[in-house]
Amino acid sequence: MSTAPLPPPPSFPTSGEVGNSSTGNETGSSSSRILTNKVQNAISLNTATPSFASALTALSTLQSPTKVDSRSIRTAIEQDALYQAKCLEDEMKRLVGVVQEMRLGIKNVVSIAESVKDSMREVVPHDGKQSMDSFEEERKLAEVLAGAFQERNEAKIRFESIKEFMEKFDLSENDSALLENYNFENVLEHSSQGEKGIKEGMEFLDALNRVSKIRRQLSSSFDSNKDYDDHFGSSNKLGPASAMRMVENLASKQDQAFERLYHFLHSRLDLSNASVAHVPTSSSAGPAQPIINIQDGMDETLLHPFIRKSIVVLRQVPAYYKHTLELISTIRRAEITRKFLLALTSGYDGMDAIEMKAHDPVNYVGDMLAFVFRTMSVESELAIGLFKDEDDIEVMTDDSDAMMSASDVLNDIVSGVARPLRSRLAQVIDSLARRPEDDAEHNIGGLHDEEAGSARARLSSLFSICGLLLFYHSAMEKLAKKLQKQQPDTEVKGSTDGFVNSLVQCVTECLTEGAKGYVASLKVYIATLDSFTSQSNTSRSAVASELMIRLCQVRGASPGYGIDYGDIPEDVSNILSVEFLCETVMEDILPSCNELQDAINSKLALKSMKKIGLNADIARKWDQIISEKEQHFIDSEIEKDTKNVTDDFGLGELQSAMETLDAVFVEGMTASSHPGLSEESILMAMKVLKTTLYDPPIPSYSNIKDPVLRKYARNKVADNVVAVYAKLHNLVQSEKGGYSNKTFLPYDPSQIKAMISS
Repeated sequence: MSTAPLPPPPSFPTSGEVGNSSTGNETGSSSSRILTNKVQNAISLNTATPSFASALTALSTLQSPTKVDSRSIRTAIEQDALYQAKCLEDEMKRLVGVVQEMRLGIKNVVSIAESVKDSMREVVPHDGKQSMDSFEEERKLAEVLAGAFQERNEAKIRFESIKEFMEKFDLSENDSALLENYNFENVLEHSSQGEKGIKEGMEFLDALNRVSKIRRQLSSSFDSNKDYDDHFGSSNKLGPASAMRMVENLASKQDQAFERLYHFLHSRLDLSNASVAHVPTSSSAGPAQPIINIQDGMDETLLHPFIRKSIVVLRQVPAYYKHTLELISTIRRAEITRKFLLALTSGYDGMDAIEMKAHDPVNYVGDMLAFVFRTMSVESELAIGLFKDEDDIEVMTDDSDAMMSASDVLNDIVSGVARPLRSRLAQVIDSLARRPEDDAEHNIGGLHDEEAGSARARLSSLFSICGLLLFYHSAMEKLAKKLQKQQPDTEVKGSTDGFVNSLVQCVTECLTEGAKGYVASLKVYIATLDSFTSQSNTSRSAVASELMIRLCQVRGASPGYGIDYGDIPEDVSNILSVEFLCETVMEDILPSCNELQDAINSKLALKSMKKIGLNADIARKWDQIISEKEQHFIDSEIEKDTKNVTDDFGLGELQSAMETLDAVFVEGMTASSHPGLSEESILMAMKVLKTTLYDPPIPSYSNIKDPVLRKYARNKVADNVVAVYAKLHNLVQSEKGGYSNKTFLPYDPSQIKAMISS
């Protein structure tokens, strides 16, 4: 139906204008409440309905004051209802138009589907033969589709495998460029360009390590995956072939890079001039000038991190690696040999020539050994540095290949010093062990003392040199073993368990010769004791004791004795022991001890040997033997001194008379009637006794060093004197004496003992 459009809803006054209230923000809300109350009171309407609420809203929007009553409100409600109805009608018309358009489109689709259906019926045959042919074609098409899907899945799997393979084994473009084009520019400079150069150099070495690792992994993969071809089928040879081509490409790049690195090291370290012929045999041998000019630089270059890592990386090519180490060892061997010869003849590094001390064999040998040991220490650190970072380097070599180790390098370097050192040590040892050829007629008077002193000096020097050899043998052996401990077991493949450093072997041989010379000189010295003492005032024990005490002093001051001897021969350690010295000398001199001083000298020598560690059982044995001899000599000395002291006290004649009386005494005899024992004789002796008691002539025994024995000897002499006086006192007091006056003796024996006892 068609109706005229309704006018818009009428305008109503605002809530502030209803009730004639003043406009403003403060009175708006109160006016609205007043209006609501008035409307509710004026008309009886339900104000809770939506229509009433809409009417109130319309009234509140009026801009001009209007009189509000019930009629106007109803009119507003009706107009609003008409307006809402009109809006609903317009919306329904729009929806009807949309539905009509959709219906028309559906009809068109239906007609098109019918036409397609009719055309398909006309094309598709309806007989059985044509149906079978169509089915066969569909089956073949399905087989083709299935094969295509299978190939797609296999291609996908292959793509994933190739992708994983390339991610694992392919080389980055940067690494490939470094392997092909790196030229070691500015790699050893100390400028800003040098920092960039060493960074690129380290990247180059890392790339070489990665290539080697990739090749090892590829080899391991092909060795372990025997069913690789079966997995992809006999017709799919692209994967293995590509992998082999990749391996060949990597091998080519790696070989070229290693060759460039090999030539760079030879050029930088000047290894092209290294030759065995350059090892000097004397300080004037040449040509050595190029080595002199580069040696300090070579030390610094070998410690450079890039050079050290380059040598370690080069280990993956055993031929290059071994040749490079051999050339480095050759140059170092020539240089330290030259240094040693210079230090001997003309001095080195501000020091005087070592041969200037040839007149002092101990210092001469000590300076040579110290120089060689310092050199060995430096070279051992250098050898350790060449092998320090190779733990992460894996080398694939045959069992027949014997890789050089740090011990091999050190042994090669120091082998040049071993021969000149050995020749000079042997010369010194021979000169000390050989006795000077003096004519017998010249050995008179004090020359014997001089000869004995010279023999002691040579023997003590030889013993001191043996101590130095022991010390440096132990130190060098520790250095060599330190290098052996730091190398893995696989590194020393091909070496023997009996490997000994050439310098350590040299010192061991010299030590053996020195020990033999020492024992021979010691036996010669003992054999010539009679010659030394024949025209001098000393005894055999005194000369032998001087030697033992001096050797003990040398042993106590030497750094070599008292430490772990290591792997030196057992016979050498036995010869150089203090027990050997004690047994050899004591067995010879003790039978010839004829007086107390000889025993005292032997005891002093034994005491010196105890201080430096003489075996307790051996010390106890010889101490007992010496003590017995000493006691025998002391008793003899006491007996002799007792007679002299008794005479000094005036009791000597009385003692002889009492002994005679005892010899001829018969019943009825009296002492007073015996010659020498009369009262007058006794009184004269007592006068001498009184005078002597003010300063008793008891010997001091200063030659006895043992205070206990010295006191024992003094007390023993005093007791013997007191015993003589006590015997006289008892004789006077007894009936055997026959003395009428028994009180003429001035002292009691206890008083005499108190006065003369020390």
